[in-house]
Amino acid sequence: MIVDAARLDEAAAALAELPGSVLVSAAGVSVVGAFDGVATGREARIKAAEQRLNRAKDVQESAAQAVHDGEEAVAQAQRRLEGARAGVRLAEIEAKLGERRARLGELNAAIEELTPKVAEAERQAGTLDFRARTRDMEIERLEGRRHRHESERAQAREQETRVGAERESLKLGALAADWGGTIETAREWLEALPEEERPRAAEEWWRVAERHLDQALRDTFPSEDEAEIPEELRFLLNEREGSTAREQATFPAVCGALASYLRGQEEYERHQRRQIEAQLVSRQRDLAAAARGAEEAAQSTAVHRAALTAAIKARLARVAEEFDKLDTSYGGYGATLEFPVPPAPADPEQRWQWRVTPKWRRGEGQGFVPYNRRANTALMDEKAVKLVCAAAIASSGGGHLCLVLDELGRNLGKEHRREAVALFRRIGETYGITVIGALQDDMEPYAIDACGQYIKLRRSSDAMPYNEPPVIVGHDQHAERVRALAAYVDRGTPALA
Repeated sequence: MIVDAARLDEAAAALAELPGSVLVSAAGVSVVGAFDGVATGREARIKAAEQRLNRAKDVQESAAQAVHDGEEAVAQAQRRLEGARAGVRLAEIEAKLGERRARLGELNAAIEELTPKVAEAERQAGTLDFRARTRDMEIERLEGRRHRHESERAQAREQETRVGAERESLKLGALAADWGGTIETAREWLEALPEEERPRAAEEWWRVAERHLDQALRDTFPSEDEAEIPEELRFLLNEREGSTAREQATFPAVCGALASYLRGQEEYERHQRRQIEAQLVSRQRDLAAAARGAEEAAQSTAVHRAALTAAIKARLARVAEEFDKLDTSYGGYGATLEFPVPPAPADPEQRWQWRVTPKWRRGEGQGFVPYNRRANTALMDEKAVKLVCAAAIASSGGGHLCLVLDELGRNLGKEHRREAVALFRRIGETYGITVIGALQDDMEPYAIDACGQYIKLRRSSDAMPYNEPPVIVGHDQHAERVRALAAYVDRGTPALA
């Protein structure tokens, strides 16, 4: 079709939707469209094929962008759904927590109301128990005294009968004259003697008295050091040596001096005994207070240990639950943690070590197998990644966490690497956990696909100093962020010579 040059624009607009149209003007030939298939000419067929290839690439790029937008929308919808479920669960938990707090307040009020009554009842029970024990002890003491008095009365009656018979056989008048004293004094002296001593003569009595005096001196001064013997008693002991008459003459004085010294010692020892008894009572009181304090400390320690045990078990149970969820979500058959409660250490300075054993299933319906059972390294690394993520999820209580990983992707295959980086992206977006890891070079495409932002810092050469500005490789939807980071890093300290 040939048109005027002045109306070339209108003709181009009218023929824009018609394939194969050609406009001829003074300036040249303008092709508006082309046919999908050209009947003749190799170059025409090649150009037509190129045009169809370009249109197919455009359609593929549009479809890929649509798929990417759909995945983003699905991920956002899943996050919103999880947030809604968490909100509903939070509301239920807050309602239950309110009920528990109200119940706890009622119980605390009841305990505060009953505490004075219980204390008063315990005090009264203690008082009554003390009175009952005191009364029982008094009864036992009186019963003992009664039996002792009855025994003494029976012995007195027997002795009275025996003395009466002996009195009849003795001539008391002659004996009283020989005694030189009253009958009462003689009776008292005789009654004090045991049966085997009454037939003794005067010489025998003197030898017995000497033996008793020597024994008393040895018991009083066992070291035989004359410096310990009082001066008066030492003088009398020196005077009585030589003859039996002198010993008999000084015997009463020696006994008197020894008795005076022993009375003084008795007063001193009585004073010492009172001091020892007072110290004993004080130390027993301190010991009872210390025992009560130790018992209270033991009870407090037991309560604290029980609370700590419950908290540790709850945290490990949450890690096991998240570990199982992640394993089943990413192609596994289920996983768990085994953590038996260890016995409490006897020494407070010893470590209270918990042993946690990761386990997982290797097939559907099989039992859990511990991590140290023989297996390939790729499986163990894949489970390790999930366990680390489960621990991070269980530890995220609304705060910001940073998870630092080394050798990420080692021993993992292509599919497991893709799952690993997807898992790290999920915990980062869902729980606000920042993941920083040292990657192998072959892990870089997976990290770029999974992360919206990717920054890699590497040295330009192993021969360069460590403070040399690094080479920055970045991937971001906003390129200006990478450029800003590069400018900030390049502003570092100069390299060492």
